[in-house]
Amino acid sequence: MNILIIGQGQYGYKAGCYHYTKHLTSLGHKVVFLCNDYHLKKVEVPNVKVIYVDEPNSIKWRLRFSKLIKPILKEYKIDVVLFEYYKGCFLNAHLFGKTPALLDVRTGDVAKNKFKRTFFNWLIKFESFFFTRTITLSESLAKKLKFKEGSYDIVTLGSDIFDDSLKQYDDINLLYVGTLKQRDIHKTVQGLAKFMKERPQAKCHYDIIGFGTPEEESHIGDLIKEHNLEGIVEFHGRINYEFLKPYFERANVGVGFVPMTPYYDCQPSTKIYEYVLSGLYCIATNTYENKLTVDSRNGVLCDDSADSFASALIRYYDSDRTKLNSEEIRESMSRYLWANVISEQLLPAFERACHK
Repeated sequence: MNILIIGQGQYGYKAGCYHYTKHLTSLGHKVVFLCNDYHLKKVEVPNVKVIYVDEPNSIKWRLRFSKLIKPILKEYKIDVVLFEYYKGCFLNAHLFGKTPALLDVRTGDVAKNKFKRTFFNWLIKFESFFFTRTITLSESLAKKLKFKEGSYDIVTLGSDIFDDSLKQYDDINLLYVGTLKQRDIHKTVQGLAKFMKERPQAKCHYDIIGFGTPEEESHIGDLIKEHNLEGIVEFHGRINYEFLKPYFERANVGVGFVPMTPYYDCQPSTKIYEYVLSGLYCIATNTYENKLTVDSRNGVLCDDSADSFASALIRYYDSDRTKLNSEEIRESMSRYLWANVISEQLLPAFERACHK
């Protein structure tokens, strides 16, 4: 199958699309990836043809982007298109002609303003009508966006295994990987400080990887200094996916912290899958989707406050950690390995679109 994937971020910097291409090509499919060029370091994957469009988020970019679609369909004899959602994407739908095109919706709108959130969620549903089918990452999100039954396929989040070593859980080596934007990760720093006052004998380290607004990043740095956590909490900023392995190797506890709000409640988190499939015990907030994946085999749930995060650390630290087994933790979510997600969910979705 010849597949065109149209993404918004630069290739290699968004886990989902990167793994789609990696695993599809390993199965013998040919992939063309059309995306923005943010002038970050270029990521190369064998047999993936990446076509970059400069000047992202400008009117000129949108025109150049649209002009490239038809020539790509013809030159590479594309069988199916996967289009990562962005506002206004329906304006490109007519360019696909008879080529089946799936709209990939990975999230609902997360604006704090309820009116904006309701309107933009309606817009997602409206724009989906212009595509052959829609794929989304959970039934709860599909219901929230009011997709018509039978018009969509579920393609869940997934992960590869960053680290397959046998983990030890003596010390607490925390890891957070993901965006900082509107995630309140500063509360986990405050929670760790509270925990260390309660359990001063505990040996802890916390790697925070990701980026947010300048205010969010500086707030985390200020809290590290305020609580004398230099050398214990390290904020690394953005690190590309291919360089994360050493951090997963050092860690034994993953932090899956998001605010408990209606707009995050139906949003599964990629990091949960990454942590658990690498043998990390997971401390995650008690959202609807997290409750479907995090259980006594692989983690503990908490509320979205510093005190609750500290309490979760205490429960973990005081438990019999010798009973934890990294292989059993990985097995609890093995169905979410990217290879399984691609072969059992994404490819069947392509087939349904092609035979509609």
